[in-house]
Amino acid sequence: MTPAELDAHVREIVRWHFSPDTGSPYWLRKAADLSFDPLSEVRGFDDLARFPAVAEEWRYIPAGDLIPRGCNAAFDVWETGGTTGPPTRIVDAEERTRGILRVDRMLDEHGFPRSDAATLPVDSPGPRDPALGPGPIHRAGTSRPAWLHLGPTGPHLVGTNVARLARLRGMLYHTVDLDPRWVKRLYREGRADEARRYTAHLVEQALAVLRTQQVEALSATPPLLQALCEHPEAYDLLAARVKGIIWFGTSLSPEGLRLLEDELLPEARFVGWYGNTLMGIACQRPRREGDAHNCVFSPPGPAAVVRVVDPQNPARRVAPGEAGQVRISLLNRELFLPWHLERDRAVRVAWPGSAAWDELAEVAPLDGGGARVEGVY
Repeated sequence: MTPAELDAHVREIVRWHFSPDTGSPYWLRKAADLSFDPLSEVRGFDDLARFPAVAEEWRYIPAGDLIPRGCNAAFDVWETGGTTGPPTRIVDAEERTRGILRVDRMLDEHGFPRSDAATLPVDSPGPRDPALGPGPIHRAGTSRPAWLHLGPTGPHLVGTNVARLARLRGMLYHTVDLDPRWVKRLYREGRADEARRYTAHLVEQALAVLRTQQVEALSATPPLLQALCEHPEAYDLLAARVKGIIWFGTSLSPEGLRLLEDELLPEARFVGWYGNTLMGIACQRPRREGDAHNCVFSPPGPAAVVRVVDPQNPARRVAPGEAGQVRISLLNRELFLPWHLERDRAVRVAWPGSAAWDELAEVAPLDGGGARVEGVY
């Protein structure tokens, strides 16, 4: 997408969200408080900076107020982790499913495992997620590999997203009970011993699956990956069976990634995810000759425009190769967020073929991790 195409997309989305027939109750009310007319004065992406920051308000408003009147679909509500206060809520009908289809294609580019078990014709009867299309439906008795997810479920979108991916790729989805808010609370209150016991509890749950199921794919946070590798039995099972690993949720240093890929689990394909409930998933793209970073995240544009900006002047993008703060804009018919500053720093990587948004590398907490608790998630 070119900058001109992005500007046209912004105009279309703003018209949708601020027109009385299609806009949401939230944005139609908000329009009265703005110092400008969005319908006539927003001409492109740069004009989104005229809007106030609103994500904080989404912690407290009725979630249904975010649903546009023009969307005739069933919506779900998803929550952020609530690290800095009450969770921020979003609504979603189909946009995040489209994002998962994109991630599924990118996983194929990485050579991530997919089931090769026999499937029935696409018109065969049987339960399936209509939003994902028919997908593979296995014959009774065929061997199906398993996907083990060690991450949040509940109100957090990532658990549902991984379940959708597992279904798309013909795998049985397994998960464990994990409450990231409780773990973060333990660390904030200085109860590190309890947090370690909780991590051991999560490893025990994972072992119950690894011992008995044909686990070929694993999605987990870096701290839980480390805990599994430090447990002799869990490590042996991972090394023997798992062919693909997705890491997400907390930062992972280049050296930590090298250790996992080259020394601890060299037979597995590693793919990183950066994202959250607001942004969606920025999946690691395959490495290219000349890359300065082993892991480069490709954000899900144009539905989410991600840029790396100067923390002191968020309207200014940093130069490629420089570090800055992550800024996102959500631009789709289901949800409009003009701009939001994430609490993450990243190195800007120029996106080949488009100057409209950035790829990201070396993502980490903006504060270095001192003020924000990551825990196991």
